[in-house]
Amino acid sequence: MPAQGSADAGRQAVSAPTSRPEPRTTSRTRPTPTTTGLSCRSSTPVNQFAAAAGQPSAGASGRYGRTMSYRPRSATRIAVALGAAPLALAAASAACTIAAERRDALRHPPPGETVDVGGRRMHVYSSGTSSPALVVIPALSTPAVEWVRVHRILSERTDARIILVDRAGTGWSDPGPWPRTISVMADEIHDLITALDITGPLVLAGHSVGGLIARLYAARHRELVARLVLVDSSHEDQFARIPQALGGHMLLALAVRRQLQVLGMQRLAHVLGLRHDLQRDAQREAPEDLADAHLARCLSRSFRRTVVQECLGVRNGLQPLRTEARELGDLPLTVVTAGPHDRETWHHEWLALQREFLDMSTDSRQIAMFGSGHHINHDDPAGIATILHKELRFAGQQG
Repeated sequence: MPAQGSADAGRQAVSAPTSRPEPRTTSRTRPTPTTTGLSCRSSTPVNQFAAAAGQPSAGASGRYGRTMSYRPRSATRIAVALGAAPLALAAASAACTIAAERRDALRHPPPGETVDVGGRRMHVYSSGTSSPALVVIPALSTPAVEWVRVHRILSERTDARIILVDRAGTGWSDPGPWPRTISVMADEIHDLITALDITGPLVLAGHSVGGLIARLYAARHRELVARLVLVDSSHEDQFARIPQALGGHMLLALAVRRQLQVLGMQRLAHVLGLRHDLQRDAQREAPEDLADAHLARCLSRSFRRTVVQECLGVRNGLQPLRTEARELGDLPLTVVTAGPHDRETWHHEWLALQREFLDMSTDSRQIAMFGSGHHINHDDPAGIATILHKELRFAGQQG
């Protein structure tokens, strides 16, 4: 029986249910990475940033059940794009301007004569052959084409040699060396007159800043100049005497504005018909047959650089006029003064400066052209042509 009991005990042991261990569950979720300076476990600041950027926030479940973390790459990309946009615009504008200038060089060749002056080309409009000669020096950064209407009227009245000067960097003349001071430009005029083989007598006319150049030239080369005409000329003291309108800061501001001009965008706007003022100004300043060429030159990099250089050079180079050109002796001097258009509030101070020119010569006179603004050559080309024609006759009578 013991054996039977043992067998039963064995059977009971075998038939008793076997106790199995609980299965172990292993998590496959990977540790959430953290970004430098921002813990993805601290979800509040990261989630707010992610929500603002429209990105999944920390703790959001992505594909394959993994927790996604946000890195602010979109903001960086936007910042880079915004920073690169102006550079791309400038590069496109420069490429457009270079291509346009090459095309313009073929479409608009120099309409006048180019003269070699010390290895650089200077462009002039020239007519006539007889003496005395007339040389016209335009205003600040102004090409000679703006005096062509006057030139054409004069050429119908006289066979005298008439020269309109494109100073270095204006019109079709090559750029000149820095700095562009009154003294440097006066010396360049002398080199040009020498290259043109003009030995005198000479009637020299200067408009605005061109008047400063003409006056300094006449003081340095009195033997060549028979008569001097100052056409609403600038005065070396105007920046101090009329600071509210003509202070030196005005030239600096003009230089900065010109330097910041995006020439390619201006050209594109003109082509698309968005800048009618550009064509309108060109037609007001130059004859119709030269207006397109004039506008093309004014939209060139060379011209922009010349405007900046002349503004800075004139602003800082006036002293020679005070030391060399205030005593002109008995040089016949005609002062042409324009009216108050666009300068009503300070025209009386301008008149006082104009009268001071009369004291620089013992043979001086003043002619008022109050129906014209500062640019008499635009407003009344026939009137200023008549004055210059008389000056040529007077110079011829002086012998």
